[in-house]
This record gives sequence, C-alpha cells and structure tokens, in this order.
Amino acid sequence: MDCRGVKRRENIVRNYDVVPVAHVKLLKGQTKKSDAGPEIDDQYYVFKATNKNKSDDVQIIQCGMGAARNFLSLTNRKSLPLFNPLVMPASHVVNNNQPNTRNSFKSIKWDPTAEQLHNAIMWMIIVWNKSPRPNSPLFKIKSDLERYPSYKPYNSKIKAVNTMIQNGDHGSTLTDSINNLKNDNNIRATVCDFGLLTKQLHNSKKSITSWF
Repeated sequence: MDCRGVKRRENIVRNYDVVPVAHVKLLKGQTKKSDAGPEIDDQYYVFKATNKNKSDDVQIIQCGMGAARNFLSLTNRKSLPLFNPLVMPASHVVNNNQPNTRNSFKSIKWDPTAEQLHNAIMWMIIVWNKSPRPNSPLFKIKSDLERYPSYKPYNSKIKAVNTMIQNGDHGSTLTDSINNLKNDNNIRATVCDFGLLTKQLHNSKKSITSWF
C-alpha cells in the first residue's frame, strides 16, 4: 500500500486499522522496496492495515524507520523490538529513535520452545525477503506467541509453521537457508537453533519430517 508522505499516512490511519507486525534487520546484500518510496537497506517495519469499514480489505505496508515512526505515532502503538540476528560488536549501541522503546524482547520470559518458534517465523520473513500475504496465518501464530510467550506452543502451531516452510519456494530447510546467509553475515547461533521444534515434531504420534 502506497504510504508516501505524511498526508497519505494520515489518510490511511483514518480509514484503516494499522497494526505493526514485524520489525526486522536486513542482512548484507538484502534490500527492500519501501511503500513510502526510498529503498530500504537497513531495518524496516511490516504493518497490517485492515479497512475499518470493509474487514475483507486487508493490506500490507512495508516501510523504513521514518514512515514507521510516523505510523506508530499516528496510531499510538508501541514500537516492536528489532529482530536482529547479527552478532554486534561490544561497543555497538543501537538507537532506533522510536517512541515506547520500553517494549523489548529482553524483558519477555519466553518458554524455550515458544522462543524457537518465534525466531523461526522471524527468519522466514528474512529468508523469503518478500511481501507476506496480508492474511497469512504466520502473523496470527506470531501474535499468539507474543501474547503468551511463557507457554509452550501447541503441536498444531509448530506443524503449521513447518508446513509453511516445506511449501515455501526455497525447497530447503530453514536451517539450510540460514546457513547460506552465514557466508556474508556473522549470525548469532542462539537465534537459529530449532532443536526443540524438531524434537517435538519427531515425538509426535506420527513422526513428522522437520523443515526447520
């Protein structure tokens, strides 16, 4: 959805319920077309916009930090923690210059399996590097995990994400796709460990091949 300019964004907010669904760091060599105009080469937001008068009119907005801050301010929404899988130098200080930055993954007490599933979903957004479908069940599962982070996710959610990876257009496991990105990026090992998810799939009544 085109969101160039403050006036355009104000009009969108008047007519659509705009909710932030992801805040992602691009890796080396990745770029993203911004709905606000300029090409993104650092970090970006994904918003889900639902028409206030037509619930079946759902759009995706992808934009850089300038437009994202504007949307967060216009909608009075909390900013999302940045999913940055890179190893950062000890002296590096991140300043996203966003309102409501108190919302941080560091303060969340995650169930280990839930955290791995959430990381997997964020990796799918990075690896696929394309606009997600507005009504993708991926966003619903992500939202549920963030709402109940201390609860172990149901097998059905793990299976659903596993099937999405299997049916994706990469034809490889998520781990293999991440390993390809490691050639040019110093990636933290803790955010690409999906051992608990694989174990849970293998321990199902009918063992399922893991695409994690």
